[in-house]
Amino acid sequence: MHQLKTILEVIYSVGDIDKVTNFFCDYGGLSVIGKYKTNTSVLKFWNLKEEATADEVLIQFNKHTSGKLRLVKFNSVSQEIIRSSQKPWDTGGIMDINLRVPEVAKTFNEIRDLGWHGLSDPLLQTMGPFKLYDILMQGYDDIIVAFTHRVEPPLELPEGYKIPSHIYNSSLTVKNLEASRAFYENQLGFTLLNEYQVKKDEPIENMFGIPMNMITNVTCKANIFSLDGTRDVMFQLCEFDGVEGKDFSSLAIPPNRGLLMYRCEVEDITSYYNTLLKKEVKIHSSLQEVIIEPYGKVSCFALLSPDGVWWEFLEKTN
Repeated sequence: MHQLKTILEVIYSVGDIDKVTNFFCDYGGLSVIGKYKTNTSVLKFWNLKEEATADEVLIQFNKHTSGKLRLVKFNSVSQEIIRSSQKPWDTGGIMDINLRVPEVAKTFNEIRDLGWHGLSDPLLQTMGPFKLYDILMQGYDDIIVAFTHRVEPPLELPEGYKIPSHIYNSSLTVKNLEASRAFYENQLGFTLLNEYQVKKDEPIENMFGIPMNMITNVTCKANIFSLDGTRDVMFQLCEFDGVEGKDFSSLAIPPNRGLLMYRCEVEDITSYYNTLLKKEVKIHSSLQEVIIEPYGKVSCFALLSPDGVWWEFLEKTN
């Protein structure tokens, strides 16, 4: 019987691999655990031309084995930015990744000096059962990172790091929350952890950068999921009712630049693959063996969500 385990990695296709590595590691304190050449079996799995090559840097916080960040720098290919000049309410692909920090205002000031910019100033947010300071910051390749500090219930963070966090959450902006929820819950078998909505009663500043004269007419609805039912690595589906943006769902494919895909671990992947086929889930890349360092030879397949999010599922065979 198959078991969904976790989101091992978020893959980020970068324009400048050294600059991004320096940000997360030299500034943030995360660790490079490996530098690799992307194996040709993976490039083929991603439907890339034969002349394409790629370099990779795998980054993790401390020794946390899930929620890692894999940077990929593609060579000899033409690329587009996945979510170019994006706003949070634009649909398609991965809108952001979430990282915890000890003090949001301090992070905001420090990384603004590094060339990032905020969609708002740091704000205290209430999201379901949580109160947190939150700031969405736009950085390299037009990606957005949410830097958060949870106030209630309080959360102790490891000391000595600017970013003491694995990727514990990320957001996908979807066109139709109900349809997307059905896909992840009923088709893929993920676990719904929580659902909430945010609506402002007065025209005030908000973390998404929605104009204040519009914010009272916008409701952000969210569903939080994980693969294994824990809160170790989650993702949330967000629908912005009352504001309409661009649709980037056709662009979140290799080798385009930005937050590219999720890479997930499954136990008994053949059983899971066959379950999805029985449910008539459309498979993008069929189950096959590829070589992904540092895991070695893995069984892997990929599918696309209705909003154009690339999901890879793998089982380590070594």
